Amino acid sequence: MNITENCLIFLQTKEWLKLNELLSDEKNCKELATDPIFSVFEKNLINEVKRYENDGDENLSTVLVRIFQLNQNLQILKLSEECVLELTEYLFQKHPSEQYAKILTENSQAQEFLKRKFSERTDKIEKTILASNLNVKVGASGELDFSKSIFNSPQEKELYLASKRILKNEIILPNIALSSIINSKVIELLEKQTKTFFFQSTLDLCIVDSQTFKPKFFIELDSSWHDKPKQIEKDRMKNEIFEKAGMKLHRLRKKENKSMDEIFEQYIKKNYVC
Repeated sequence: MNITENCLIFLQTKEWLKLNELLSDEKNCKELATDPIFSVFEKNLINEVKRYENDGDENLSTVLVRIFQLNQNLQILKLSEECVLELTEYLFQKHPSEQYAKILTENSQAQEFLKRKFSERTDKIEKTILASNLNVKVGASGELDFSKSIFNSPQEKELYLASKRILKNEIILPNIALSSIINSKVIELLEKQTKTFFFQSTLDLCIVDSQTFKPKFFIELDSSWHDKPKQIEKDRMKNEIFEKAGMKLHRLRKKENKSMDEIFEQYIKKNYVC
């Protein structure tokens, strides 16, 4: 019994795994392609498949995908144009893909599928370019992801973690708006420019009493950036706000060749009163 006859038997007996195993061997496929009886197998392929397509056996689709690859990709099996179209039509309906749709030039569903995929790809490219320009990421949903870390610098994160290690029972709030920890009535004591700044500004770290839920310790991190004239003025306004509010603002500055993590711990231990 030759390869073609075995293929026909496996097809008729729905032994898809055996048929797929036979077709997985390129030597068998080359022999099949040169067998005159192969035309019988080809002509009966789709008709036989349609008889069994309601069985819900995915192994059948695996066999057909393999036959498609042998014809289109590996070009070992020489299927007739009619058989290729029928095979591709069947596979597209089961598992729509651009590879199948490109062959089905007369199929309106396939062409609509290609247009949709092209539009999706173009949209993805445009979003990737936009994300790159905005320095953000494209999220898993395909939309621009504007989420960011709650910390604006590595030092802010170190300060937060150091505080959490030492003050296990307190509430630690990083980058908190001044208007969330200071009563806004303080603006009555501020100049116009400082009033505006109050509602725009944040504090690097606020420690909140876990019993009263009131903020009680305030830390601002300084760096060389704070030596610039514009930032000096902002620091002045922030200092004024805390002074008018009757709160002490603790300012810490990075020291050269020193572990800030250690400095943060030492400072909090020394200055925080439980």
